[in-house]
Amino acid sequence: MITKIEKLDVFKNDSKSVNRNYLYSQIIKNERHKRKLTLQEMAHGICSISYLCKLERNAIVADESYIKAIFERVNLDFEKVGLNIIENGVKKIIKAYLYQNYSEIAYLYEMIDDSLFNVQNHLIKGFYYLINQKYQDFKNTIATIDIIKETMLKEDIGVFMFLVIEYYLQTYQFKPAYKYLKFLENNDFDNQELNWLIYEQHYICAYNLKIYPKFYRYYKLLMGNYNIGYPSTRQILIRLMMLDVQAIEYFSEIVDDIRNIIANQYDDAYYLDITYWKFLILLRGKLWYEVYEEIIKAELFGEARFIGLLLYAADRLKRPEYIKRSVEIAENYIFESNETIHQVFINFMLLKFKTEKKYTLIEHLRFKVIPFNRNYTHHLYNKIYEKHYIEYLCKTSKYKEALTYYRR
Repeated sequence: MITKIEKLDVFKNDSKSVNRNYLYSQIIKNERHKRKLTLQEMAHGICSISYLCKLERNAIVADESYIKAIFERVNLDFEKVGLNIIENGVKKIIKAYLYQNYSEIAYLYEMIDDSLFNVQNHLIKGFYYLINQKYQDFKNTIATIDIIKETMLKEDIGVFMFLVIEYYLQTYQFKPAYKYLKFLENNDFDNQELNWLIYEQHYICAYNLKIYPKFYRYYKLLMGNYNIGYPSTRQILIRLMMLDVQAIEYFSEIVDDIRNIIANQYDDAYYLDITYWKFLILLRGKLWYEVYEEIIKAELFGEARFIGLLLYAADRLKRPEYIKRSVEIAENYIFESNETIHQVFINFMLLKFKTEKKYTLIEHLRFKVIPFNRNYTHHLYNKIYEKHYIEYLCKTSKYKEALTYYRR
């Protein structure tokens, strides 16, 4: 998503500060690309191509007479430079994102004045598009920032990369998220809320990719005495992820802790997240009936992730009445555009319930699930796909293929 990421040094522009020259670089480079002008066309009759190139990289302090001439060429108002930046807007939106204050994020987004380009406003847009899952708008915004990234300061780059990583985490693409996180490892920023959120990204990524040394390291950082006002609700989710890992070997010791986490004392977003993680851990302890009954009782049919857990629990219970009820619920569900990973799993489970033909299931997994799985990771679904694929191959005497897949 970020082009030439290997050439992006987070600390490259650390010595520079926000000033008019920094804004000139962003505005001119963005406008030139938007209008599809070459360096030669933009510079013609005003300055040399090399001068404009250095200006666009924020590598020189430009003569304002050249800036005014370039602005005039593309019909931009020189007098408005810097006036449309929201004061401390990025700091405010990072804090709002940390505490899931979505009304504040919406308010900052509505304040944006796009009369002249500046990266601060586009970073605010990125947060707004993420929380509203407007992923195409988000990608367009990131692509715009990517064009001018060489002009950006260290703090800008940190927020920019955080947003890109957050998109990959939200869409279950943990491998590219991990690639970008490597560039931020051991790099701290002035904004402590941003540092904490990046630690959280490391933690989530390490959990899903099973990088346990890093997972435990960031758990200590996130649960420690960090001066950001204690985001306790986010820490509950972090604690649940740790309990899920501990449940692999010590489920009987932690099950009471799971049940004692009362989700309904939080607002709707946290309630659903906490409930989902509790169910995942209970499923790890084979409490399939408890999860099935809780989902039915609470009527958690508004999100595909809960329907996926319902189908999984019904499958493990192997009772026709449970399977029938879960299938009816799943077949009537209308998927949102951001629920593809759950949709793939639900479609597989529905096919599994409706057919006894192993070849049909093998073909479905081979062509509709496994290719998707190369890019997207879900810690529960992936294990089920692998288990069933190998099992079906063996039942159809495809032992060599099963061994090859298992080794891979």
